[in-house]
Amino acid sequence: MNRVLRSVILLIVSAGMVASLNVEPTSGSHDARIAWLEEHVVPLIGCEADEGFSDLEPLREMIGDARIVGLGESTHGTREHFLMKHRLLEYLDEELGFTWFAIEASTPDAHRLDAYVLGGAGDPAALIGGMYFWTWNTEEVLAMVEWMRAYNARSDRKIHFTGFDMQTPDVATEEVMRFLVSVESPLAAAAAVQYPRIMAASNDSTMAYAAYSFPLAEARGKMIRFRAWIKTEELRGGRAGLWGWVGGVGGKLLAADDTMYSGPIGNTDWAEYVIELPVAAEATSVNFGFSMTGEGRAWFDAASIELNNVAYDASSFDLGFEGDRIAAYRYTDDTNYTSELDGSVAYAGGQSLRIASVPKAPDAPTAREALVRAEAILSKMEAARGEWLTLRPVEEVERAILYARIVTQCMRMRAADDQIKFRVRDEAMAENVTWLAEQNPEARIVLWAHNGHVNRAPDAMGSNLAARFGDAYLPVGFATAEGSYAAKSSSVLEVHDLQTPPEDSFEAVFAAAEAPLFALDLRPARPGDEGSGWLCETRPFRGIGSGPMDEQFSPTPLREYFDLVIFVEETTAARQLPTPPSPSP
Repeated sequence: MNRVLRSVILLIVSAGMVASLNVEPTSGSHDARIAWLEEHVVPLIGCEADEGFSDLEPLREMIGDARIVGLGESTHGTREHFLMKHRLLEYLDEELGFTWFAIEASTPDAHRLDAYVLGGAGDPAALIGGMYFWTWNTEEVLAMVEWMRAYNARSDRKIHFTGFDMQTPDVATEEVMRFLVSVESPLAAAAAVQYPRIMAASNDSTMAYAAYSFPLAEARGKMIRFRAWIKTEELRGGRAGLWGWVGGVGGKLLAADDTMYSGPIGNTDWAEYVIELPVAAEATSVNFGFSMTGEGRAWFDAASIELNNVAYDASSFDLGFEGDRIAAYRYTDDTNYTSELDGSVAYAGGQSLRIASVPKAPDAPTAREALVRAEAILSKMEAARGEWLTLRPVEEVERAILYARIVTQCMRMRAADDQIKFRVRDEAMAENVTWLAEQNPEARIVLWAHNGHVNRAPDAMGSNLAARFGDAYLPVGFATAEGSYAAKSSSVLEVHDLQTPPEDSFEAVFAAAEAPLFALDLRPARPGDEGSGWLCETRPFRGIGSGPMDEQFSPTPLREYFDLVIFVEETTAARQLPTPPSPSP
């Protein structure tokens, strides 16, 4: 299997995007597990703010002296998780003295909300929309922002709003330029030339694909044959094709097939391509789909699936592309590729899937070239720090240098190989949280992000923070058993159903405890203990990003990744604000 393709698929599976699994319980009887839970959970009275803090008081001891608390979420579109994080922020601020809040959004863009929560003018909905992501453009986040403003109006101890991400550096470059001009630095002229060229750089990614997850129970012990018709036009520097991957426990590759070396290139008419995947009994995931590398255009249509030579009803996948959107999870870097339904070209029916590269400006630098230029500006700003500190307040100087660093972080992620982009981004986010902590040495900080970032998984932001701060960093995972969530696919934001947790999942056991809302300290759990040993095992745990998922659970060592977990048995979709977020630059 193509090395890059396999690495990217491994990354997606590790992030819980399209993986499926079935892990057998290994320790503790059901009754013993439930009894242990009922003894250790802290029942909570509700997710809504203004409920008072009496039920949250046991968290005081659980949180202890932790300086940074990472609040996760099992999906990017769960209302009750957002409400509960708002309520926890109120408790952490008013009762435990936390004074900085930072969200999974680009730092300077999010920091513009700080002036508002401190009493400044502005439209909070517009400021939230200015963070670009629909995930935060919600009633729940707006209510939290308005509470922060009201709290600051009545309190001597202020709470601040900022971000720690680095994916959109446009505002960062604006702020750097504004600072350089204000201090009359000769570097301003050079930056005015270099930054537009840096911002014109595309990701160095050279791949786009559509990915599907096959129902594991139907595939085990069988041979999957996946076929489709492909047409190409002016495809150079790569190929179009099909791919498939069968995974085992721990991400082990059990079987793989693709057409990356035999797929079409150049200009080709419709032709059929086939791959085959033997699915072993111990398989934990089966993923397949379409891909294109290089530059040009490729069309895919009339795909079909067979199980042991018998036609399989794949209507749920819409492999003929006759619906109003693409059913697959799509990995397409919008700066390099587009993927959309095409009603003007089809092998059968009226539509096909078209993947096309985006033409690059003739003089646009690669991301690697842009990274070198961004690093040069950052290096010169760091060298001038001492001089500037005699002219400007420390916070202003350090923030300008931080924003220059954010530009380099973004270019470093764009320049990275696809299989390590997740790691590069999370390292950068941890670096920015560390900067915030160092600039505010007495502050306690609340982070808001996905479970996949706040946890201590290898390469996650949380693992970097744990390495830097030790027990002063406390990750809190969020879980739910049933209900709905908001997610976006093919630019369409919709409400989707949560899958029923597998009986061996953490959520299934949590739900059996018959406590609809609780906090649980995982640290007292002990491997091999009849009542708590299961919490130390690797079991299915829900993880959904910004896109809808058919397979919502992935193997997670819960006790290893989190210190606390908040369980909300039934949840609903987060509620979007009526004003759409600003488009990402």
